[in-house]
Amino acid sequence: MSPVSLRRNAFRDHVIVCGDDGMTFRLVEELVYRRGENVTVVLPSRRRNHGPQISRVPTVRVVENDRLDEDAFSAARIGTAKALALMVQDDVGNIHAALRALEITDVRIVVRVYNTNLGNRIEGLLGDCVLLSDASMASPTFVAAALGEVEPRYLPIADRTLYVTTAELARRIPGPSWTITTTESRGVLLPGPEREPGLAITAAVRRPRALRTTRHRVRRLVTRFWDELREILDRKLRFVTVSLVLVILLGTLLIWQFHNDRPGVPDISWITAGYVALLAAAGGIDPDLAAPAAEKLAHTIVAFAGVLLVPVFTASIVENMVGRRIATQEGRLRGPVSDHVIVIGLGNVGIQVATQLHNLGVPVVAVERDGRSRGVEAARSQGIPVVLGDASHSETLHNAQVRTCRSLVAVTSNDIVNLEAALHARRLRPELRTVLRLFEPDLANRVHDTFGIGATLSVAGVAAAEFAAAMTDRNVKGTIPLGRMLLLVGEITVGAGSIFDGAAISEIDVDEQVRVLAVCRPGRTEWRPDPARRLRSGETLLVLATRPGLAGMVADAAAPVAQE
Repeated sequence: MSPVSLRRNAFRDHVIVCGDDGMTFRLVEELVYRRGENVTVVLPSRRRNHGPQISRVPTVRVVENDRLDEDAFSAARIGTAKALALMVQDDVGNIHAALRALEITDVRIVVRVYNTNLGNRIEGLLGDCVLLSDASMASPTFVAAALGEVEPRYLPIADRTLYVTTAELARRIPGPSWTITTTESRGVLLPGPEREPGLAITAAVRRPRALRTTRHRVRRLVTRFWDELREILDRKLRFVTVSLVLVILLGTLLIWQFHNDRPGVPDISWITAGYVALLAAAGGIDPDLAAPAAEKLAHTIVAFAGVLLVPVFTASIVENMVGRRIATQEGRLRGPVSDHVIVIGLGNVGIQVATQLHNLGVPVVAVERDGRSRGVEAARSQGIPVVLGDASHSETLHNAQVRTCRSLVAVTSNDIVNLEAALHARRLRPELRTVLRLFEPDLANRVHDTFGIGATLSVAGVAAAEFAAAMTDRNVKGTIPLGRMLLLVGEITVGAGSIFDGAAISEIDVDEQVRVLAVCRPGRTEWRPDPARRLRSGETLLVLATRPGLAGMVADAAAPVAQE
């Protein structure tokens, strides 16, 4: 593979990337091979972590420095850089480095953050700076693969929320929508066999959670009652309880039959017989001395069964409460669970995947090796049960009740653990849907083809394109990943005297790689404008496009350069 475009001078019009982990390596590859950028990488050592792989990427200039200080940025020649990406796994260190860089020059900065709450609070205070989380970018893809549905990717833009859905569902939701994949040759924004037909982008006023989660909530309500009953009563107590209930039902039958056989006494219905039996079970019935011996026996049996039910339920409740506490301390499930998703690994990606599934109403069981992990506490605080153990062992998967789950998502940072967990699960249940996190894209493809595993995804592979777009495309307001493809939401201002100045929407929205979503003016956003509407200079277009389509739009919307 060769870079798209190799520039001779790597110090002019270049981008700087700081870091040496796998995410940094994927970002460097994206910038060099797909975008033709000259890249300078600042890292502690060429010989550690992914330093050797980064150094072997053509045209990449490497600067070795242990700290991201003024000396490091000076050596990287930040004064001539058009963008800076801070990819070190340290939120405070990245923010500190961003402030240092802004003191030196006015450069576009993309910061990788793990604490998204912190990032949201300070993003607007750092000028031309974008804070992104690779875990937040990748987690919706894993959730979609686990559920076998359209990717639940949401992107707030202006006064709406853009999200991916099916064309059928888009017609049921108030608000404009745009088809992005079809079975026809025309009107295709994302062509090719990799995308299923019939996908659409919808702009909703509010995030439509209910439309997506109703089926999951109904399924959960159907299975939750039985799961709770099995959890409250263990096998022996369930046997005793069922036996006592059968005795009461038999007593109801005997009371109904023998009472109606008594001469001169009005017949009673099944409902009345059940009422008498329940009163007898609760000890609230007066003895009937005139009743035949068989009916008296039935009353006695039902009364004793009712008396025995009280300690059985009391023992069940006490045993359940104590058992839950012990199970939580030992890191195992207390009772049976069904129709759930097993999430292996509670790191940055795993906890977000588990949280999103939980918010969608899908039962989740998490598996984590380290009981002191912050993800364990975060999961338990949301009511997500956690099984402690090594997911590469079959016993741990049994404890997570893999035989009754709907899918398994392995998202630890160890590819071997993820692969072993998936293979063990598929051996126990060959038809199980499995989703793996694998760093190497080539390995992911080969594992998918060789072992027939449902989905193999790379967090770095999913997020690298978004980081690169944030660095090099200043007009990008957001991104919507679809598998290995990426749609850009761009904001373009119509320049005076440009091709778009005075042009109708219909004259612009003809390219298969572009969709005009809205025309923005101060205080107002006009979604899905009339195709006959003509644009005026100074208005802003909100478009959905591929990267080549957006680049063409930016060029056409720019005001012509004055000729001297």
